[in-house]
Amino acid sequence: MAVIALIWLPGALSAAPLRSYESIKARVVVQRDSMATLYQAAGTEKRAALVVAARKLILNTIAKDLFPPWMGTPWDFNGITQKPGEGMIACGYFVTTVLRDAGFGVERSKLAQQASLKIIQVLCPSTDIKDYGGIDVPELVRRMGKLPQGLYIVGLDIHTGFISNGATSVDFIHASYGNPRVVVHEQALKSKVLAQSKRFVLGRVDNDELLRKWLRKEAIPTI
Repeated sequence: MAVIALIWLPGALSAAPLRSYESIKARVVVQRDSMATLYQAAGTEKRAALVVAARKLILNTIAKDLFPPWMGTPWDFNGITQKPGEGMIACGYFVTTVLRDAGFGVERSKLAQQASLKIIQVLCPSTDIKDYGGIDVPELVRRMGKLPQGLYIVGLDIHTGFISNGATSVDFIHASYGNPRVVVHEQALKSKVLAQSKRFVLGRVDNDELLRKWLRKEAIPTI
């Protein structure tokens, strides 16, 4: 699941990658709809296998297809762009836009405007939420080594983003308010933004309940 950390600068994207991003979104819809049809007709055992397949598909799509085009997109506290490399994006909007583009039925704008803890609670059952206070980033990384590999939303004191918990690396992917104030993919241990937080709330994106909602094409209300 780990991806090589990259920092792309603003202006690095052209119209071609944007067209590609739109094609990725369209492909996700086709794949999800196809799997949703299979899920609806499947029995218990087959449905469990489809959840596993959905997890692999979603994690690969987010890591390899959705994250890279966003790298270098400028951050702004009020940024709401839906297109990588065009306009500006706030941290919460980055999270909810990626999730929507991965096929989850989130309320992109309404959810993005919530506190990071609320975003996590909307998407994750309590069993898939970890709340760590009073620890530093090295300790966070150590604790993540005991958690399932996959993708997590992380809520910080004043910020939110994704953490990729891979076999060999723990990475932080976020619309960064710190220099260079763009969307970045960096090693957690080297992130100055992570180091500023005194609290880390983690919600596993690829939890079974959320994956089943993806397979059922369910709307996920912000309540």
